[in-house]
Amino acid sequence: MSYREKYNRIGSKYDILESPLERYFEPLRKKAVSLVRGKVLEIGIGTGKTLKYYPNDVQLYAIDGSEEMLKVAREKARQLGINVKFFKAEAEDLPFPNDFFDFVISSFVFCTIPNPKKAMREIIRVLKPSGKVIFLEHTLSDSFLINMLFLAPLELILRPLIDDSTTRETHKLVRKFFRVEREESYYKGIVRFIVARPLW
Repeated sequence: MSYREKYNRIGSKYDILESPLERYFEPLRKKAVSLVRGKVLEIGIGTGKTLKYYPNDVQLYAIDGSEEMLKVAREKARQLGINVKFFKAEAEDLPFPNDFFDFVISSFVFCTIPNPKKAMREIIRVLKPSGKVIFLEHTLSDSFLINMLFLAPLELILRPLIDDSTTRETHKLVRKFFRVEREESYYKGIVRFIVARPLW
């Protein structure tokens, strides 16, 4: 079963399943979204947890591979009264022209993307030369004990359920494609907040 099928099965219940973590994640989502302006793409919008934080004057585009997750996000956008252009698409094959966006934002997505290197190249392709990308991702911790006692066992549960890898080093991958302007580590590196520009 693909990650799309897995997320389609739990889409309507996803917010409930993740609710214990929201007190930790919500302030960081708000912080990430507060930096964007102009024409913005959110990769992996999921159920639209970031939607309520977007400034009114941005032109917001959003993709996700799960139609069920998009269905929940569309309803949130309707309730909030905001205009969002939603697309069912993959991060590795973005349906947009070159040099199109001022900002691309990824919020807890690269833990699931099947081909993260290809997705990084796609982000670079659709960003304007002056554009920036914001990553808010959970990653391998700086603590060996946390990795062994918490993240590795957690991955054994989450990977079969939703193809979620808790031990990816997305922060290191980012540096192969982008010039990092700002990086912040939270909870011993379990979560990282990164603002960057393309290297080329």
